[in-house]
Amino acid sequence: KIAALGNLQRLGDERLLQLLRWLDVSSLGRCCQCSCMMRGFAAAEELWQPLVMNQVLAAAGSENCCRDGFNGFSWKGRTWREAFLRSRSGPPPPRTARTPRIYSDVLYRGFFYAATELNPSWLSTETIQRVSHDISPHDFLERFEQQSCPVIVEGCVKHWPAMHWSRDTLVSRFGAVPFAAGAADFPLELWYDYAQSNTDDVPLFIFDKYFASRAPELLKDYEVPKIFHGRDLFNFLGEQRPDFRWLLIGFRRSGSKWHLDPNKTCAWNAVVRGRKRWLLLPPGCPPPGVHPSKDGAEVTQPVSLLEWFSNFYEELQRHVEANPAWELKEGTCGAGDLVFIPSGWWHCVLNLDDDTIAVTQNYASETHVSSVRRFLSERRDQVSGVSSARDRETLAERFDEALSRHRPDLLMANDTLRKAPADSKVPMASGFSFWDHLRSTGKSLSFEERDQKRPRLTEGSEQ
Repeated sequence: KIAALGNLQRLGDERLLQLLRWLDVSSLGRCCQCSCMMRGFAAAEELWQPLVMNQVLAAAGSENCCRDGFNGFSWKGRTWREAFLRSRSGPPPPRTARTPRIYSDVLYRGFFYAATELNPSWLSTETIQRVSHDISPHDFLERFEQQSCPVIVEGCVKHWPAMHWSRDTLVSRFGAVPFAAGAADFPLELWYDYAQSNTDDVPLFIFDKYFASRAPELLKDYEVPKIFHGRDLFNFLGEQRPDFRWLLIGFRRSGSKWHLDPNKTCAWNAVVRGRKRWLLLPPGCPPPGVHPSKDGAEVTQPVSLLEWFSNFYEELQRHVEANPAWELKEGTCGAGDLVFIPSGWWHCVLNLDDDTIAVTQNYASETHVSSVRRFLSERRDQVSGVSSARDRETLAERFDEALSRHRPDLLMANDTLRKAPADSKVPMASGFSFWDHLRSTGKSLSFEERDQKRPRLTEGSEQ
């Protein structure tokens, strides 16, 4: 290693990769010719992916689908580096000698999780409640939204024309249309070529909020389910409302890491092709390995969802067994089904099949209007889905103004609760918290000694 890297070996593997991130394409190419060890680092996919996405593809949401020099780029091979080189100078020359083995935990980590298959034990538990598609809006509101309870509504969207979406049908209609995946726009046909053949440990998936303007015909293929129809308070803002709908397309092993939905909204996610695996935890219960900052603005967690499952899924199960009030919800949502995610719930989603396609929308509910208003007012720097800093700063006032015109009853009731005196019997308005969730379960917390070392939370009797 000393002979192969020279003085650079003093940096260590992590810092060497950080240093190489500053290089351009030609400089990385020259580094690959220095030595076999340097080639191993300079050819790392985590370096080439951002280079290609920044220099060849257009930024997500860009007015233009491609930049100068995009013509000729196509996904050939299995790596970002190979695809870039093939598009620029044809296939790389064949290797004439066997490449020596390189030992690096840093480089191996990406290869390991790219090759990690889904463990059946991760997919075997079903604890998310399921109901039929004929549930009434009133029953849904009373049993699930107002109780802050996730649920899968079976067969809710089987009548949608979107149930016929697939790679073939979408590429035939929108193959050249750009869709956002990660930080870049991909023409749909190019993205499918990538998704079909790549070695990424964190596979990119389409998560596109621009599809309504770029491919408006897609809006004709689905509709808001009846249990959510007309219940989004952000609709009162018209075109000035925050982003609220996304098209999702991903292959097996891709997915969304642990997160909270924006602006204290609720959400529904409807699958029209494939299957999605859901894990959800109540408000105030971030899972092991996931560390939100004190103000909640940032979340630190493993790079890939497969890395989290491999290292923390069993730990989460043990934690839930010791803390019944956490009430982990797990379930698989198949084609035609819809999952409801209450405001404030932690969740992650793993695609189980290739070409898994879904539509999701977030909405500001009457049930959680207090939480939404408080978040917009007190966490202005964390408001998302608006186009400018000014819109972020003024959204709280604009939302209150819209409520005063269309639903003054909500505004007045909420303000009455906020202004209640300290000795009043009227409860103060607040978001649905861990303690609200605990009360809703009818369970109490008690403490008992465990191995004479530390207390353990146990399930108590009903109150």
